[in-house]
Amino acid sequence: MKTIKTKWFWWWGWNPQKVEDWLEEMESYGWNLYQVDMWGLRFKFTKEQTQSIRYCVDFQSKVDGNYLSILKDDGWKMVWSGAGGWYLWKKPYEEKRPDIFSDTDSLIERNNRLSKILVPFFLLIIAIFIFLLINRDHGNEFLIGLYIVLISFYGFLFYQLQKYNEKLKNDIKE
Repeated sequence: MKTIKTKWFWWWGWNPQKVEDWLEEMESYGWNLYQVDMWGLRFKFTKEQTQSIRYCVDFQSKVDGNYLSILKDDGWKMVWSGAGGWYLWKKPYEEKRPDIFSDTDSLIERNNRLSKILVPFFLLIIAIFIFLLINRDHGNEFLIGLYIVLISFYGFLFYQLQKYNEKLKNDIKE
């Protein structure tokens, strides 16, 4: 009988390295990932042998067969796809830790793709917020407060993506 463990792990798109490192650590303890929920927050593991497995998270707004075949041909296995363009890949290794990104510019491009997807939603939220402000006399203070929170959250997302890109650019210079 296999031992099964379910873990929740909250991670952010601007810093997927945290979930990648956590999954690799779980593998190092013999907890092999076998299922991820559609949002990429709940992970199911079985207790098996310890392995060196590299996990990489990628965001692609549009995927063609070329993207999938390049990674599969290089030995990567897709573990999860969902939540609007996120992909989780894994690859066993022995010595050198592999990566799906060949350079830092690829990581910056991934973050920029994510930003481009978020912009239309952000603009829609702002438009609804302005509409709510114009029609304040209808007792919609709760909705106005909710949209202030949403706008703040999106601003925080954009800030974190930009901050992470700046960190990556500074790492290139050093």
